[in-house]
Amino acid sequence: MDTSASTPERSWRRNVIGILSATMLCLGGAFYFAGIGEETLGSASTHAFVAAALLRVGLVLGALWLAWDSLKRPARWLPPGLAVAGVIGIVVVAAQPRLILAIAPALGALALLTGVMRIFRSK
Repeated sequence: MDTSASTPERSWRRNVIGILSATMLCLGGAFYFAGIGEETLGSASTHAFVAAALLRVGLVLGALWLAWDSLKRPARWLPPGLAVAGVIGIVVVAAQPRLILAIAPALGALALLTGVMRIFRSK
């Protein structure tokens, strides 16, 4: 798989993400600082919500645009099973926060076990 920055598929997607990020940041800034769209959206709380949402999504897309090259190369130090377990753990803790007392040690033990197994496999 070609991971160079000149790959056509990657370049147009990165460009679209960058354009969307810049557009959302400009719109969010215009909504927030200039008060544009306040009469169209109705209430002031809706206007503030839309401005904040545009700014936040624009910032996230900007971070995605910056990290685009590293997204195609997975982290070699993180085993894929541990990443999946971590996401599942986050979802479980979000649903039941008291389960963090059981999830955190389990994920720590899993990380330790995968690290030890990786050491023995490399020999």
